[in-house]
Amino acid sequence: MYPISVLAFGKLRLEPCQKLQEHYLGMLRTYARMEVVELPEGKGDPVRQLREEAERLRPKLAAVKCPVLLTPEGKARDSEGLARWLVERMNRGESLAFALGSSHGFDPALKTEVPEQMSLSPMTFPHELSRVMFLEQLYRAFTILRGKEYHK
Repeated sequence: MYPISVLAFGKLRLEPCQKLQEHYLGMLRTYARMEVVELPEGKGDPVRQLREEAERLRPKLAAVKCPVLLTPEGKARDSEGLARWLVERMNRGESLAFALGSSHGFDPALKTEVPEQMSLSPMTFPHELSRVMFLEQLYRAFTILRGKEYHK
């Protein structure tokens, strides 16, 4: 099965988001070997927080062939575009890790180190919803690739 990691700062605290995450992970596991890794958020000064988070994140991103930062400045794709992008990486055998930043985003140095960046939306969403929305879009991309009805 195709390995995909979701690297997220902080835990899901809202029960509805926890349930939705499990719902989408359950469906995604039909298509991929999914792993969600929750990393602790940094504390204190935002600049120091982002540096500390980047240090914890770098080894996990380095462990895959295609690390992706989910950030508002990243490339926007529609669902079909995400599916095309995903299948290209799968066909190349590239392991994937998608990182969701903390409340302050990502350290600017990390953004320069990781070329692949993707945007969920130009709007701002709470991190818990962003994680669930990303998992849903990932599931939708797999259904598009398999010709399932879900994505319509």
